[in-house]
Amino acid sequence: MRLKTWLLEVRAPFLMLPLVLSLLGTSLAAWNGSFDPLPFLLFTMVLVLLHITVNTLNEYHDHLTGIDHRTVKTPFNGGSGVLQNGLLSPEEVRRAAYISFASSIPISLLLVTISGPQILPIIILGMVFALFYTQVFARNLLGEVSAGLGLGALPVLGAYLVQTGSLSFDVWTIAAASAFLTFNLQLLNEFPDLDADKNGGRRNLVMVLGETVAARLYVALNVLVLGIIAGAVFIGVLPVLALIGLATIPLAYRASKTAMLYTEGHCELLEGQKANIGFILGMQTLVAIAVLVAIYHPLI
Repeated sequence: MRLKTWLLEVRAPFLMLPLVLSLLGTSLAAWNGSFDPLPFLLFTMVLVLLHITVNTLNEYHDHLTGIDHRTVKTPFNGGSGVLQNGLLSPEEVRRAAYISFASSIPISLLLVTISGPQILPIIILGMVFALFYTQVFARNLLGEVSAGLGLGALPVLGAYLVQTGSLSFDVWTIAAASAFLTFNLQLLNEFPDLDADKNGGRRNLVMVLGETVAARLYVALNVLVLGIIAGAVFIGVLPVLALIGLATIPLAYRASKTAMLYTEGHCELLEGQKANIGFILGMQTLVAIAVLVAIYHPLI
């Protein structure tokens, strides 16, 4: 029961995102001729530990500010429910966050020793986003940007960098798509929390732009991501097989349509949020697999 509680607390299903991002960056490096399993494993461990850090700190602070008490509970909103149900104490959760963060430090130092100091800025930025997302960035209109960088672009860039030692135009292009996807993940999940976030001291784009404009931004970024993937294939940044990532278009359409209908008061957002997660994870996983397959079958 204790293990199940902690898996709930760290939001275990959502730890798929850093795994997928690490795989995506690594697959691009392998396609360009560089792959070493040890840096891949170490960097992935750092990503997962920092993701646990941000998840647990977010839960801790949202419990203290009352945000999770005011939010309607869904798989994507209102936290895990562990603190509200008394399964763990706030101090236990806070301690777990800092243990997770501290555990990432020696692994990061080993990674720097193996891969070189060029990875250090990405790791430091990732640590800053993990530690201060809830209390600083999410309260100052930077939550979406910090999510897009810390759980989008930086993991892809870092996974590539520890393999190759440098960053190419190829990986910058794909990292931009990953940044927009995670930006949108955060943006869409903010809609149902609007009142709770206001009362809890947060400031985000949904509050500033209004729901209708924010929904249009969400849709535009989804279209942009699809365009980046198609364009990357066209100019040779990705192999032709990577177009299989566009098989997630129905999910992107469903999420986008639900976002627009939600702002008009015609539906609940939950189905759109589920489709959004499927689009984000599915798109990037399919592209990564396509790149790996193209290593052995370069004609596709």
